[in-house]
Amino acid sequence: MFRGYLQGQFTAWTGSAYAGLVLQALVFGLAHGYQGARLMTVIAVFGCLFGLLAQWRQSLRPGMIAHFLQDASAVLLTLHR
Repeated sequence: MFRGYLQGQFTAWTGSAYAGLVLQALVFGLAHGYQGARLMTVIAVFGCLFGLLAQWRQSLRPGMIAHFLQDASAVLLTLHR
């Protein structure tokens, strides 16, 4: 939902789907700043990938599922240690 709103707004504001994609990914990364600069950068890249997925599929659902799977696997790997 975050991505759907921001990507659409940034695209309308700039007139560029590419700029909308990049800007929403940057905001997504910045929203995870509490995790440190390295992870914030990684998360911004994931934001770009999820944004591309949303744009390609014209739906937030695939990205939401991918986000859930990524978070769940991180939790499982942490618990497994």
